[in-house]
Amino acid sequence: MDASSIIEQAKLNACDYACRHLYEKYGDALVVGVGTGSTVKLLITKCRDFFTERILVPSSHDTLLHLVSLGLNTAVDPAGVDDIDLYIDGADEVSGKLDLVKGRGGAFLREKSLAVRSRVRMYVVDYTKYTGLNHIYVKPIPIEVVPVSVKYVIRKLQELGYGEPLLRMGTGKDGPVVSDNGNFIVDYRLLKPVEDPLSLHNTLKLVHGVIETGIFPSNLVDIVVVGEPAGVRVLGKNTGGRE
Repeated sequence: MDASSIIEQAKLNACDYACRHLYEKYGDALVVGVGTGSTVKLLITKCRDFFTERILVPSSHDTLLHLVSLGLNTAVDPAGVDDIDLYIDGADEVSGKLDLVKGRGGAFLREKSLAVRSRVRMYVVDYTKYTGLNHIYVKPIPIEVVPVSVKYVIRKLQELGYGEPLLRMGTGKDGPVVSDNGNFIVDYRLLKPVEDPLSLHNTLKLVHGVIETGIFPSNLVDIVVVGEPAGVRVLGKNTGGRE
């Protein structure tokens, strides 16, 4: 198999395990938050029966449309859901300490809002997303920014010296990417490894105009299912090892 086929097989392995794990451990979960991205879509599609009897809280318009296309029940007012039993999502980078970088799909503000409100957070990724290192560095940090402050934010991010900021531009439209919340996204490409992502997150949030970052510290992570070409690796609280 070529590299892309191997990665797709790893995703399938991760989703197959995650689906079994949902039935075994979270059959009583009534309200489920759903992240955004191709791996999450694959999991929802493969494990549709599990989600049929539950109330699903989508993190984006894209996720909402996918859930509706499968005939699944979604919360009428996601903002009004205070308690979420289980949150399911993917990630763009996973460190050995289980700090995550998310936001390639631009939905990280709503994703984090759901994760914060959830009792259990499970992330499903393929092996290319797991570095095993005690820092984050591989992927740029997405930062959601109020449009009127974007030039100021970019200047301040440059002054901080952690990385190089770049306004994310649209590929299907002219101009910058606009999030579901009506904001711009700045990608902050790190110049060196960051061993304390939570501290960096807190520093970035102090910049006027910054709404949220794509750093998901380990306190928002309970389980990470890493799909490999011939199995899975399960990481998190009271877990560990390959299956």
